[in-house]
Amino acid sequence: MNKLTWIIGAGAVAALLWLLPEPAPVEDNSFTIGPINVFDGEKVLRAHYVSVEEGVIVRVESQPPKAIQGVYPTKPDQWIIPGLIDSHVHTWGDARERALDFGVTTVIDLFGHPSELRRARQQRNSVQLQQEADMWGAGRLVTAPDGHGTQFGFSPHPFADDDSAESAVSERLAEGSDFIKIVYTAEDVDYPHRPSISYQQLQRVIQAAHDQQVLAVVHVADHLSAEHAVTAGADGLVHGFFDQPISEQLIDKMEQLQVFIVPTNMIYEHLVHGEFNKQVLLPACGDCFNQQKLNSLSRGGANMASTPFYNNLKTNTRLLDESELDVLVGSDAPNPGTEHGISLIAELMWLEAQDVNWQVAIHSATALTAERWRIKGRGRIAVGQRADMVLIGSSPAQGMHLLLDPQAVWKNGYQVR
Repeated sequence: MNKLTWIIGAGAVAALLWLLPEPAPVEDNSFTIGPINVFDGEKVLRAHYVSVEEGVIVRVESQPPKAIQGVYPTKPDQWIIPGLIDSHVHTWGDARERALDFGVTTVIDLFGHPSELRRARQQRNSVQLQQEADMWGAGRLVTAPDGHGTQFGFSPHPFADDDSAESAVSERLAEGSDFIKIVYTAEDVDYPHRPSISYQQLQRVIQAAHDQQVLAVVHVADHLSAEHAVTAGADGLVHGFFDQPISEQLIDKMEQLQVFIVPTNMIYEHLVHGEFNKQVLLPACGDCFNQQKLNSLSRGGANMASTPFYNNLKTNTRLLDESELDVLVGSDAPNPGTEHGISLIAELMWLEAQDVNWQVAIHSATALTAERWRIKGRGRIAVGQRADMVLIGSSPAQGMHLLLDPQAVWKNGYQVR
């Protein structure tokens, strides 16, 4: 076959695939989808073919495979992106099933019961059919007696003054924790808060985690505590803050030390304003969520819009976007004003509303997240990656609201939504 004949033939195949009727689910986890526009987690690939074998991506090319079998038909305007990763959740019950409804195929649980950790590890190592998102988790917090986390119904085994940092870390890793989450509030802050471990304890626990080759991330809620956590050696901050705009000095230090941040904008927006869900998310959602959950999202927060806090929140979103920091996307669901799955889309819509580029936003919820949490095989559409993918009806440049109604979701190569 000469080159011209091959090109004409490939073009005919592409045209035929685009003219096929509505996609029908492929029965197993081996198939080809294309030609389709792809955002692979890092860059745009126009009119590519993605081939999957037994749940793993084996080919991403601009030309169709020689054997056209098990093809998932596509339309010209459709796009696929990697399955989304929520960098801050707390899961129980059907939380991971609900996350999958919105294309969230992996979640980072930052405080949960240790009993879930081993099951989650077995599940994520499998490419079998699954109806819930994969999970990596911190398990029990490292927090002070009566500190944050102790009020939620099961003991996180508080870290007392005379406890060994090495033992605290080893115990959690033995329970299956993938990383260590520490709760810290600086002694000198001027707002009411629960007891906190000391700065010296914070340093010791971070060092003990690093000695075990695992990440140590810190729950903070204000600028001063964030400064302390970064200085102490934290790998990441799993909340932002709104008490003041983030300083240039803190940004510089975080860049120098390669500290990532998960701002959890939606939980803070609910606390200081409480209007984004009602004014932006829910009108775009339509019937994408059941009424009970919609009601929980529509309840307003403290509505402190007249204070500097709301402006600080928006300012920090802009300053983080303008920096060279690794900013990850996390919802903190199911805290007030959030729900699993849909609130990660709300986070992306918040970034969009603050003029963050769509590629930056989705990169922050896919490939960048997988890299910073050291999650292999997730977050990208590339050879060797797990076939966790989301199909949407148009370019993501048209708006993050498209993710509220994904046309298909694949988990381990199986179409599950």
